[in-house]
Amino acid sequence: MKRSCLVLCSLCVVSNIALAQRKSNVQWKCDKPAVQHEIDVGDNAGHAYVIEKINCTATKGEIAGVKIKSGTGTEFVDVKGDKATGHGEFVENMENGDKDYYRYEFTGTSNNGAFQSGSNKWSMTEGGGKMKGGQASGTCKAKGNADGSTSFDCLGTYTPAAM
Repeated sequence: MKRSCLVLCSLCVVSNIALAQRKSNVQWKCDKPAVQHEIDVGDNAGHAYVIEKINCTATKGEIAGVKIKSGTGTEFVDVKGDKATGHGEFVENMENGDKDYYRYEFTGTSNNGAFQSGSNKWSMTEGGGKMKGGQASGTCKAKGNADGSTSFDCLGTYTPAAM
């Protein structure tokens, strides 16, 4: 009997944890970098370090029932010809004024200096409002647009703070 009760209680706890974790699907349109500084490394043609700030508008998505409005990414990029890798920090602005903070790592490709496609892996470092004390992580796929902007389709999971 004790063993059955322990197994049943364990299943309830695991079920509650699984139910608390929710899926997110957010789509972004990000402008060309608002600020961009490039420094040629000098070791090989096309190798540069870039620091940039990018402003984004959410075209779809919410987290913990609150609509996502906009965000700003600040990133460090290691460019080697048509390939790029890097990392950054993203500040997400919610419609109700809350802010969430993320870290991400990415890879991408370009053609003649125009971004073509890429992907990233992200995780929340600090949440605000309903997400204060919560967790979130996921991935994004990115594609370059003809106007120089970038579109992102991001999937992930999140767990709001314990109520």
